[in-house]
Amino acid sequence: MLYFDKQPSGESPERILSSLREENAQQLQPQLGEPVIRRDMPLIEELFAFDGPPDATVSIGGEEYYYFSGEGYLGLQAHPEVLASTCEAVLHYGTSSGTLRRRYTPVPVLEVQRQAAEIYQTPRALYCGSEADALGCLLESVVDSYDLVLVDEHCSDASTAVIRRALTRSAARLVSFKHRDPDDLKRVLVRKTKRRYKRPLVITEGLFNVTGEIAPVPAYYEILSAYPGSALLVDDADAFGVLGEKGRGTLEYFGYEMDRVNHTPQDRQSDPTYGTGGFSYNDAFTPGDYAQEELYGADEPWSEAEEDETDGFYGGEADGEPDDDGEAIDDFICLQREESAEEVKKALPICTYLVSSLGRAIGGFGALIPGSPSFIDRVVDLPRFQFSPYPPTPLAAATLKGLQLSFYRDDIRHKLWNNVYYFKSELKKMGFAVPENMAPMVSLRIGSDQNMRRIQHAMIKEQVLVSFLQKINTRHPSGNLRAAVFASHERVMLNIFLDTLQRLI
Repeated sequence: MLYFDKQPSGESPERILSSLREENAQQLQPQLGEPVIRRDMPLIEELFAFDGPPDATVSIGGEEYYYFSGEGYLGLQAHPEVLASTCEAVLHYGTSSGTLRRRYTPVPVLEVQRQAAEIYQTPRALYCGSEADALGCLLESVVDSYDLVLVDEHCSDASTAVIRRALTRSAARLVSFKHRDPDDLKRVLVRKTKRRYKRPLVITEGLFNVTGEIAPVPAYYEILSAYPGSALLVDDADAFGVLGEKGRGTLEYFGYEMDRVNHTPQDRQSDPTYGTGGFSYNDAFTPGDYAQEELYGADEPWSEAEEDETDGFYGGEADGEPDDDGEAIDDFICLQREESAEEVKKALPICTYLVSSLGRAIGGFGALIPGSPSFIDRVVDLPRFQFSPYPPTPLAAATLKGLQLSFYRDDIRHKLWNNVYYFKSELKKMGFAVPENMAPMVSLRIGSDQNMRRIQHAMIKEQVLVSFLQKINTRHPSGNLRAAVFASHERVMLNIFLDTLQRLI
C-alpha cells in the first residue's frame, strides 16, 4: 500500500526519506575518472537559487534565510508526509503518466479528483495540469453563453492572458471595472447593456494574490441578479485551503453553499430550487461588509469593545501567545465573516463558476474544476483539455497527501490563522493599514519604489527574504513590498521580520 493512501504504509515518513537519501548518496558518488560537478556559489547567491524546498526558512548558497515570499501558505511543500508520498509514487509509478487524457488515468490523479469532489461537496471534480489550463478550459466551455465579459482590473496578467485567449473565437466584448468596486461594476453594466449587450459574465479573483484583499462577492451577486442570464466566475487560486471555516475558499467565507458551482443550463433548469435559497442581500450584509474592507489602520483603531475582545484573544496572556491546547484559535474563525459565518449556508443566487489552485496554499501541483457531471463532461470534451498533459503522477500523489492534511484536520490551517492574526496586529501597531481578513499575504507601500528596494536589500542582508513587486500588473505599475505568512512560521520568525522592518523604515 502506498503512502499517499488514507492508510499509511506502516513506515514513518522520516524513515522512508532517510533510506532514499542514503541510497541516493551512494549512487551519486562520482566514479573514478568522472568529473566532479562543482556549484558556482556566487552565481547561486546572485540568482537566489534555493538549495532546498521553500518553507519558513530556505537555504541559499549554504546560508539560511527566513522566507516571507512566494506561496505555499500551509507549509506542506516540505512536509515529511508529502515528501514521502512523492518518493513512494516515483518508485511505484515512475516520473510521468505516459498517456493522453481519456485513455488511461493514473490512480493518484483519480484520487485527487475524488478527494476534491468530496471537499467541495460536488458530484465530480476535474484535476488539471495548471491554473491556466483550468481557467482556460472552463472559459472555453461557457463563454459562448455570454456577450459581455467584465474583469476586475487587478486580476493578474496571467489570468487576463488566458481570458483573452479564450475570447478569441467568441463574439463577447471584454472590458474591465475598478478593483473591488461594485459601484463601478454597476456603472459599466448599465452603460454597456443599454443597447447591445444582455448577458454579462463577471470575472474576479476570490483572494487577490498581491494585496491580500477579498472580492466583494455578495455585492456582485446583488448587482448581477438584475440581469437574467448573468454569471460570476471566481478564480479562487489563493483562497482554496485558506479562507472559509473549512478552507473551501471565498464562497464558503461568505457563507454560500458550494454544491451548485459549475452547473450547465440544463442542470439549473432541472433543479427548481436553483437560485431560490432565500438569498436576501440586505438581511445578510451591510455596505461596510463589501464596499471597502475594514483596515487595521494607525488612524482607525478598533473600538474599545473590540479591543476588549482581543485581549488574550488566543486564550493566553494579553501579549497574544496562544494556549497549548490551541482551542481559542477556533474563535478566530469569527473574524472571517463575523456573525454571518454562523448563519445557515445560502444557496448561490445566480450561475457561479469556480476554479481553484492546488499550488498556492496546498503546496501541491495543478488546479481544480469542481462541478456537476454534465458540466465536467463538457470540459472533458474540449480539444484543449484532451490534448493537455496529465499532472506528473508523483506530484499528483504529493497533492493528494496535501489535500488530506489540509482538509481532514484543522490544526495546520488554524496555525496559519494564528500567525496571520498576530502578524497583522503587529503591523497595525507599527502604523500600517492592512486588510482585516485571514489572507496570509500583505502588501506594504513604504514611500518610493527606490526606498522599498532599499528596504528589501537591507532585509536580505539580515537574512530575511521579502518580495518587492514593481507593479500589480501591467495596467497598474504600483510598487509594493509583499510579505507572505506560512503556517510553518514560528512566532520568533515573525518577530524577526517585524523587528527588522521596524528598524529599516
